[in-house]
Amino acid sequence: MELLLLMLTAHFVADFYFQPANGLERYESKKIKPKKLWLHLLMHTLLYIMVFIIAELPLLSAIIAILVISLTQFLRVYYRDYRANNLRYFLIDQSIQLFVISIVWAYLAHFTVAQALLFFGQLLTAKNMIIALSYLLVCKPASVIISLALKKHTDDLAKAATEAQEHASDGKNVNMGLLSAGAWIGYIERCLAISFIFMGQFAGIGFLVATKTIFRFGDLTKNKDMKLTEYMMLGTLLSYAIALFVGWNAMQMYHAI
Repeated sequence: MELLLLMLTAHFVADFYFQPANGLERYESKKIKPKKLWLHLLMHTLLYIMVFIIAELPLLSAIIAILVISLTQFLRVYYRDYRANNLRYFLIDQSIQLFVISIVWAYLAHFTVAQALLFFGQLLTAKNMIIALSYLLVCKPASVIISLALKKHTDDLAKAATEAQEHASDGKNVNMGLLSAGAWIGYIERCLAISFIFMGQFAGIGFLVATKTIFRFGDLTKNKDMKLTEYMMLGTLLSYAIALFVGWNAMQMYHAI
């Protein structure tokens, strides 16, 4: 396990901290600049050499590991710079390299299939499944429940916003907020809420409510719309009520096993 942690440290340090100047930005025109590419690969290689020296690996095994990691690193950079510079491809890029590192570590540590099955078997316990299911429930299912519960009010507000847009005297667009931002805010706040429940830190939920209230207060004060205020309060209370219900019951089931 120490070897895996060292390899992961080398990867993140080389990929994010020892990146050449402007290395995280998109390359110009033909994408790859050879000097930056080779400097990046050299930094990765040197760090992995240090890791394998510290781990006192056999020379042949270390050479094979370095060649595999360096080759995949080259392919990663080449692939990355011909793809859109967004979160999806960044996560794909990092996941590929972490998978390769895990495979190389398994080879170096002589990690057998039986050991891997035992490891994953220990992860897939009833208690862990309860925790995982709780997070799944408070994301999309909870969002659907809140959306259906507030559907009538959502339709009324949407209609009012459309009318305000049509009758706006200055011709400016009504500020509708970021697309899907509300859903993601809900996911994050509910995940944080049940995380605080699992840790027994109920005061953290109060902190979340206070933080959201502070950021929303200015918007509500400027808007001076009672319907919108009540709508947002209903959404917030429903969101936290679902998180509390799921988190509390999950903890009861967790301790009952």
